[in-house]
Amino acid sequence: MAAGDSLPALLAFTLVEAYLLQRTVFADETFRTVVLGAVAVNVLLKGVYSLVIWPFFLNPLRHLPKVSGPMSHSKIIFDSPRGRMPLYWMKTIPNEGLIHLRDMIGQSYLIATNHQALLDIMSTNTYDFEKPWRARNFLARILGFGLILSEGAAHKKQRKALTPAFNIKNIRAMYSLMWDKTNQLLVEMEKELTGNPMEGTSPEEGVGKLEMGVWGSRLTLDIIGPAAMGRDFRSLQNSDNPVAESFLRILEPTTEKMAFLAMNFTLPQWIAQRVPWRLNQVIANETGFLRNLCNDIVREKREMLAASRASAKDLEADILGTMMLGGDFSDTELVDQMLTFLAAGHETTAAALTWACYLLTLHPEIQTRLRTEIRTKIPSATHPITHADLESLPLLNGVCQEVLRLYPTVPATIRESIRDTTVAGKHVPRGTRIILCPYAINRAPIFWGENGDEFAPERWIDTDKAGNQVPNNNGGASTNFAQITFLHGQRACIGKDFARAELRCAVAGVVGRFAFEMQDPKQEIHIAGAVTTKPVEGMNLKMWRVEGW
Repeated sequence: MAAGDSLPALLAFTLVEAYLLQRTVFADETFRTVVLGAVAVNVLLKGVYSLVIWPFFLNPLRHLPKVSGPMSHSKIIFDSPRGRMPLYWMKTIPNEGLIHLRDMIGQSYLIATNHQALLDIMSTNTYDFEKPWRARNFLARILGFGLILSEGAAHKKQRKALTPAFNIKNIRAMYSLMWDKTNQLLVEMEKELTGNPMEGTSPEEGVGKLEMGVWGSRLTLDIIGPAAMGRDFRSLQNSDNPVAESFLRILEPTTEKMAFLAMNFTLPQWIAQRVPWRLNQVIANETGFLRNLCNDIVREKREMLAASRASAKDLEADILGTMMLGGDFSDTELVDQMLTFLAAGHETTAAALTWACYLLTLHPEIQTRLRTEIRTKIPSATHPITHADLESLPLLNGVCQEVLRLYPTVPATIRESIRDTTVAGKHVPRGTRIILCPYAINRAPIFWGENGDEFAPERWIDTDKAGNQVPNNNGGASTNFAQITFLHGQRACIGKDFARAELRCAVAGVVGRFAFEMQDPKQEIHIAGAVTTKPVEGMNLKMWRVEGW
C-alpha cells in the first residue's frame, strides 16, 4: 500500500471484489465462508498497516515536528476563522519550515511555515503539487475548469495565453473603468442611505444604514463584466440583478455551506452530487444559469468575429476577446475561463472592500487621515484619475495592503504531492497533503514580529531622502513570501494587480465620500464562508456623506 492510498477506498474496493467473487464463483457455503474470512483478515491487516504501522513506524515524515493526536477534516474546515489553528501551531511548535499532522485515517498533512518551504512549494517544485481531485471536481462546479483549477501542461498553456491580458500596462488602462464604476457605486449608495435612515434621524440628515458586502459585490461584478467579457451587468443600478443574486446564493457564508463543503471534499463527486441535500440543487441551478450566460456571451462574440464586425482592437478590449484572437481555446474552454474570472474576479475584491470598511470602523483615526490624504490628491470623486494618483498615496496603499494581509479571501488552500519531492530539505513522499495557509503566514511572528495580528498600515510606508512618505511593497518583512494572499510563483493569482487596482479605487471612493461606523458597535463579527471568507453577520454600517468632495 502506497503512502497516499485512501484507506476507505481500499476497503470499499476489497469488499466489492469479495462480493462479486462470492456471487460469481463461490457457491459452496464452506468455501465462501473461508474466502470472506480471508477478506476480513485482509481488511483488518490493511487497517492496522494504515492506522498503526505506516504512520508510526514507516512514514518518513514521522520525525518532523507534529501536532499531537489525529486531526479531523471538519475541525480544520470549521475552524473559526479558518487558519486560526495553523497560526497557533506556527507560534507554539518549534519547526524548520514544516509541521506534520495526521487525519483520522492516518493521511499525512504538512503545514508550510517558512520562506524555504513556501519557495519550494510555490516556485522551485511547484508542478510537483496539485490540488486534490475531489476538491478540484467540487470547485469546478462553481468556477469551471479554468486557470485556477487546471494543472500541469494545461495550466502552463492557459497561463501563457492569458498573461498578456494582465500585464501592468493593461491593468493601468483599466483604472478609468474602475473609477467610473466606483462613482456609480457612490451615487447608488447615497440613494440607499437617504431611503434607509438610521433610527432617530431624518432622511435630510443623510445618516443611513447600509450592508457593505452586497454593494461591494455589485461594484466588482460591474467591473469584471466589461473587463473580462465586454458585458456590463449594471448590477449597481439593479438590485435584482440575476447574476449578483446567483453568486450570493452560492457564496453566502453559512454553517450549512461549510458542512456541504466538507462533504464534497470527503466524498467523490459522483456520490456527493447524489446526496439529497438542497444545496446540491442550488449549486446546479445557479451554476447552470451562469454557464448558460457565459455560453451566450461566447457565442455572440464568435458571431461578431465571424461576421468581421469586430476589429482586433475591439476584441482586445476584454480578456475573452484576447483569448479568442489567440485561437488556443475551444468554446467550452472559453466558458470555463469566463466562469473562473466571473467568480474569482469579483468576489475576492468585494470581500476585501468589506473587510477594509470593517477595519476602518475599528480605527476611526486612520479613516480620517485616509480621507484627508485622498481629498488632498483628488479634488472630487468625479475628477479623472490616473494609476499614478492612487498608486502614489502611501496611506491608501498601506490600508489596502493590510486588508489583503489580515483578511485573505481564501484563508487556506491545499495541495497534494503527485510524486516524491523535497520541501525545506525534507523528503516528501507522493500523496502527502500540503496546507498553504495565507491567514496564518500573513500574521506569523517569524515574518511580521509580535504585532503580526495588528492592523498597522504604517508597515507599508517609508520615508524618502526628502522626508516624504512613500509606499513600499514589503511591509517591512524580509521576504515577499511573508504575504501569500495571491500565492507566488507559477501558480500565483494572475489577477493580483487587477484586484489591487480595483481595491484602491473602491476604498478611495468610499472613504473619500463617506464616513462610517458599525450600526451596532458591540456587534461581534465572525469570519466564515465555504469558498471565500465573509462576515457571517454581514457588514452593517452607519454611513453619512462628508461634504466637500
